[in-house]
Amino acid sequence: MRRYILAVALIAAAGSAGIAASGGRLEGPSVRGAILGTIVAALGAVFGMALLARSNGRGTREFVGAVVFGMLGRLILFGGVLISLGLLRPAGFRMTAAAASLLGFFFVFQALEVRFVMKGLKDARS
Repeated sequence: MRRYILAVALIAAAGSAGIAASGGRLEGPSVRGAILGTIVAALGAVFGMALLARSNGRGTREFVGAVVFGMLGRLILFGGVLISLGLLRPAGFRMTAAAASLLGFFFVFQALEVRFVMKGLKDARS
């Protein structure tokens, strides 16, 4: 779990640094929105993997419950942030940049999560 959190943190930090470095091409609210999306995606990834790690070795019912609650939790987290940005319209954040960053990093972190789960299953069978 620690290695996964470290990998997510490194990817999020590198992505945020890349977004901040492109600040010359993006406006300030777009940069802040994209970094917000990166952070929210990273939080969702860590909490989702924590649920999976907690269900490890407890049986199929607990595993499926962890997967379902992980999906619902991320949906609520991501939706809550995007709805809040849409309704509150804070001047410092651009919603489209946050949504694009959130979606992009969600898929990156999902690929990383699948890799870690498959590696864990492979190690458990050995």
